[in-house]
Amino acid sequence: MMSPAQAFQILYGRIRREWRYAFLTCFFTGLLVHMPMLLSDIPNHDGLDSMYFDQNMITSGRWFLSVACGFSSYYTIPWVIGLLGLTFLGVAAAALCELLEVRKLWAVMGISALLAVFPALASTFAYVYTLDGYMLALMLAVLAVLFTKRFRTGFLAGALCLAFSMGIYQGYLPFAMILSIYAVLMLLAENGGQQVAAEWDEKRLKTAKKRRWEAPNAEKATQSGREKPGEDRVRPGEGRAGAGTAETIRVMLHYLYMGVLGAGFYYGILQILLRIQGKELDTYQGISGMASGNASGGLLSTIAEMYVDFFKFSLKGNVLFQNTFSLAAWVLLAFSAAAAVFLHGRRRKYWKNPHLLVIMVAAVLALPLATNIILLVSPEVNYHLLMRYQWVLYAVGAVALAGNGGCGTGMKKGSWPEWGALLSAAILVFCYCITDNIAYANLQKRYEKTYAYCIRLLDRIEQTEGYFPGIPIAMVGVVGDEQYPVTDITLPVTSGMIGMNGDSLLYRGDNYRIFIRNYLGATLNILPPEAMAEMYYSEEYTAMDSFPGENSIRIIDGIMYIKTENMER
Repeated sequence: MMSPAQAFQILYGRIRREWRYAFLTCFFTGLLVHMPMLLSDIPNHDGLDSMYFDQNMITSGRWFLSVACGFSSYYTIPWVIGLLGLTFLGVAAAALCELLEVRKLWAVMGISALLAVFPALASTFAYVYTLDGYMLALMLAVLAVLFTKRFRTGFLAGALCLAFSMGIYQGYLPFAMILSIYAVLMLLAENGGQQVAAEWDEKRLKTAKKRRWEAPNAEKATQSGREKPGEDRVRPGEGRAGAGTAETIRVMLHYLYMGVLGAGFYYGILQILLRIQGKELDTYQGISGMASGNASGGLLSTIAEMYVDFFKFSLKGNVLFQNTFSLAAWVLLAFSAAAAVFLHGRRRKYWKNPHLLVIMVAAVLALPLATNIILLVSPEVNYHLLMRYQWVLYAVGAVALAGNGGCGTGMKKGSWPEWGALLSAAILVFCYCITDNIAYANLQKRYEKTYAYCIRLLDRIEQTEGYFPGIPIAMVGVVGDEQYPVTDITLPVTSGMIGMNGDSLLYRGDNYRIFIRNYLGATLNILPPEAMAEMYYSEEYTAMDSFPGENSIRIIDGIMYIKTENMER
């Protein structure tokens, strides 16, 4: 029996160098960039409700989220959750590099760093209480495609991975779909290139044979054994070209099997658990219409909207690029990837196989649909940045192409695309680091402004005549912007980052109750929103001042009404 040291040594020896670089780059880059969230208790508006949360969100279709987040307990402990989340993300980075067959270390590190700093991940860190579960879902989505690619029946394991990934968070389904298209494109590029090469070799062979037979010494050449009359090394319909076509189609179908089976497993398990718990799907984010195809404008209209949203977010979403540097980096990265594709295609002579080109173009055109598949599954979804992490795969794919990932171009004179991709990736990583930390700085200021506001509000409540501990309190969560003008100076950067922008953490009356209880140590008896239904539109409430106005707090019929919003008619 081997010792632990021997076992670890054998295990370490089986970990490829690229995997180690990918994991360590992603983990430590994420640790440095997202440190403000890991070392602080900076909640956003949803985080106030989730300081202890069992994550039982089966009514939102997330039947495995409670288990996935249970490893770190159900308390919001950012340091532990963050380390677990970055560990899962690091494994996903290693699996992604293996899937894309990236071998050059600069490309491995660039891809891993992009995963760790993309702004959608920063928005996920703003909801840190669920970060570890979401990163586990992302890792499973990548592994689903990797298993399908690496093993003959890997689509079965991939389907299970996809089902559990969707059971944690459905937002990473596009990740698996885009990576499946990438894998198919790589397969077509490899096998299609082999087919063209085989046909080209066969043509040259026939030409050479014809010349030999016409030469005076053709008989001597035959007797020497170099070539026998009528013998073809590659016959039509046989060899690499013929067998490659059937094998390519079979492998391509495996990705379809993985997706269909994975979605079927996910939905079947969901329905079983809903019946066991006696619950129904919620209407939140349109999840209840998940399987009903409830696109109001029809399928074609939804598909058109998916393309429109893709280009609208890409060009005007204020996320992919926010300044000249990041825009220039994306342009340079696109040119570098395009140059790598051109050099690879010229070497493999793809223009000699029009059918291959048509399939590859169709796959590329399907990428926006795969990216926005959520709009097809749930057209009524509020499509925020947490659900748009898959856009990072376009930068990842471009780096992989330029870095010769899975292409085998053997470029010597064409190394400039690699330098272009390396420079672009470095600029994007730096720009996204700045963006993430600007967002974290504003989130910190939101907390401090909310803290100061609630101290003043609590003091006024306790000083109001007629107040007693436990008095019923009815209030709205919005903070009025006339008494407190907008002071968020980060909007040019954070406008598209959900959970990061704004001045306050307070949007509901219950936000006040939780914040004051957990951060100020006082307990208020905040009534549910229904208690405001009758009073809200009354002339008496309308005439009240907004806090901190003198008439902003009134006790009527034993209930303390607090007006915080601006409401004048």
